[in-house]
Amino acid sequence: MGERIDSYQLVAGELTIERVNALVAGLPDLVKRHAEDLMSRHRYGGDAGPSPHLNVLGHPLLQLPIWIDMAVDERLDEDAMSDILESSLCGYLSVRAEDDYFDGDWDQPKAAMMLSAVFRARHHSLLARHISDDRFWDRLEEVWRGYADAMLRESELNDASFEYGRDDFEHVLLRSQPLELPVNAVLSLKGRWELTPLSSELVRHLTKATQLFDDFVDAPNDLTSGNYTWMVRRLGGRDGDRPMRRRMVESCDQVFAEAADELDQAVLVGADLGLTDLPIWVSSRKAAMTRASQRLYQALFDKVGSFGPSGASGDA
Repeated sequence: MGERIDSYQLVAGELTIERVNALVAGLPDLVKRHAEDLMSRHRYGGDAGPSPHLNVLGHPLLQLPIWIDMAVDERLDEDAMSDILESSLCGYLSVRAEDDYFDGDWDQPKAAMMLSAVFRARHHSLLARHISDDRFWDRLEEVWRGYADAMLRESELNDASFEYGRDDFEHVLLRSQPLELPVNAVLSLKGRWELTPLSSELVRHLTKATQLFDDFVDAPNDLTSGNYTWMVRRLGGRDGDRPMRRRMVESCDQVFAEAADELDQAVLVGADLGLTDLPIWVSSRKAAMTRASQRLYQALFDKVGSFGPSGASGDA
């Protein structure tokens, strides 16, 4: 696979998943059933197989706070780091519950609301055990406000009747900014709050790379579902599926180059934070993106070739 996985990161990740599964096991039966469903869908359940936090095509959900802890000053005590890592995963699951519903992947809006409340309460309470700095809590509130606005705005913009441009796409990226909060927690406890603007910038580049990649790969399904994302529009999806797929063949290298550039920018910011493991992770991610893009390009090329000359006008 090519990715170097530090044994501490591996063990810490597995222990974090065990802690969250224990949390779920102690929930009331009805809540637990929906939580287990959510965990299973995202491969965090007890028998989910290889840990999803090791997937370099996802967010470095648990790696980021570990990298920061290892790079900046003295290491935090084990209890504090364990709580921060669990908080990170619980925050992510609270978002996943809402995002699955927003994206139409889960037809349980009431369960989504309740699970997001349960996991976000845990996310906050774990951090409150250790952090008293008002600057952290002010930033946490700001980040979650931005997340709420971005989620609602994206849902509105995905309607074909709205205009959706590059500036809107940049704003929608705020939906992923909570990824910085565990990093900020580490920096707050170390008395290094002055470094948090770098953590915000780092997360911005990493999540933009992910969004570009995911939105490109998901463009055909998004169009079928009626989600006119910025990428769908950029690829000509308003003209129909066939023209969009032809445009995807033409644009594949360009979009992946943009995602790779965001990863390069992240490495530069990470260097200012002393993150020596980030370039290794980014290299592995680029390799995975290349493999995925090659498979996608071939599939698109074969599909477009099957259209024949009559497909040039596309589907409405």
